[in-house]
Amino acid sequence: MENRFYLTTPIYYVNDKPHLGHAYTSIAADVLARFYRHGGREVFFLTGTDEHGAKVAQAAKRAGQTPREFADRIAKDFEGLTPLLALTNDKFIRTTDPKHEKIVREFLQKLFDKGRFYKKSYEGLYCVGCEEFRTEKDLVDGKCPAHNYVPELHKEENWFFKLSAFEGQIKKLIESDELKIEPVSRKNEVLGRLKEGLEDISISRKSVSWGVKLPWDKTQTIYVWVDALLNYYSAAQIFDKKGFWPPDLHLMAREIMWFHAVLWPALLLAAGESLPKRIFVHGYFTIDGQKISKTLGNVVDPNDLVQKYGVDAVRYYLLRDFPFGEDGDVSLERLKERYHSDLAAGLGNLVQRVLSMVKKYELKTQGLEPGELSEDKVKAIKDDLEHLSFQSALAKIWQLIDALNKDIAETEPWVLGRKNKKAQLEGFLKGCFRQILALADLIEPFLPQTSAEIKKQAETLKLKPIFPKLS
Repeated sequence: MENRFYLTTPIYYVNDKPHLGHAYTSIAADVLARFYRHGGREVFFLTGTDEHGAKVAQAAKRAGQTPREFADRIAKDFEGLTPLLALTNDKFIRTTDPKHEKIVREFLQKLFDKGRFYKKSYEGLYCVGCEEFRTEKDLVDGKCPAHNYVPELHKEENWFFKLSAFEGQIKKLIESDELKIEPVSRKNEVLGRLKEGLEDISISRKSVSWGVKLPWDKTQTIYVWVDALLNYYSAAQIFDKKGFWPPDLHLMAREIMWFHAVLWPALLLAAGESLPKRIFVHGYFTIDGQKISKTLGNVVDPNDLVQKYGVDAVRYYLLRDFPFGEDGDVSLERLKERYHSDLAAGLGNLVQRVLSMVKKYELKTQGLEPGELSEDKVKAIKDDLEHLSFQSALAKIWQLIDALNKDIAETEPWVLGRKNKKAQLEGFLKGCFRQILALADLIEPFLPQTSAEIKKQAETLKLKPIFPKLS
């Protein structure tokens, strides 16, 4: 239905605790979910965890736990992102949920019955970090570039999916934007790889025990990527959201784009299911020029940032400093600068100035509605959000904040107060008060706690700094 919107993050792999990259994707998804709900759409916002595969089993062994114990523990950390980051996801799915596993088996059985799979022996270089076979041309100095890891030579007999049969169909769907991949640079990247041709892909592993068994061959475990991708499909059934199918938007990082843009639609085409409408791929974060990676160990814990700066400051910084879709280098010094300049001195100071004067001059504000902001600017902000241009949307919102701050500085309402120009003073302050309420509505998708605090202080006039000085 047109009024419904199905939005997903990828399901996050539980081989280690959450890092800033996970927070980034989830915050972006939450901004969109809030934006579409505010516009009157019924939103199904899904996130969750991917819990099977060799990498999880290895991490569990290192931790002295069973894979299930380890997955349960790390999944709680990912579920904890919801309150930590003020997320409004409707559901959280885990691939160890028996309901999900059952649907995965039924889905693959359906494809098996259609003759989409065959068995053969295969030998190749396998990167445990990627949970993927690699070719020599994928490697840099003999290592997987994503994980700085030398793939191991694996040889075993597995079940293969006839992926090559869908090469032409997938290419046409992407070229025509029926399956829309954004930004366009990522679309071109996928099409470039498709020109090299598609090979059939192994959808099972004999040497991996931690996973879902194939329904027709219990000696084989379903390839973790197939299991994981099917979460979007199983969730619609598990959580009684079939009316939302297919997904309107998948958000993800670049390293998992290929599976979502090629393997995922191929599986759906093979099953006769509708395809997702849009895949948006954001860039990598780096620290000192190096990609943030659990494998590389240069992880920033979002808990630490939220504890120091507050959740809204973290949400603001991550979406304000980097164009969504491009890579960005994380700077904690830059986060601190944004906190002081944009949030404390900009928005926070504006709210305190207006509400302090409203209180001082005993202005009657009961019943005042949010004011009218620039119609063109508000429309442009909404267009930016439709296109996931978060940085541009926030820049336009801060132009409105700066303009109101400038207007107050030039009008000098305190001078009007000293000169006892009561009618002029009240008229100006009422306009400022109404614009503060309108700005609170406008920033809500990005800064939900700040939005609520502005409205609360506007109602009670019990004032305190919205962005207090950092200790």
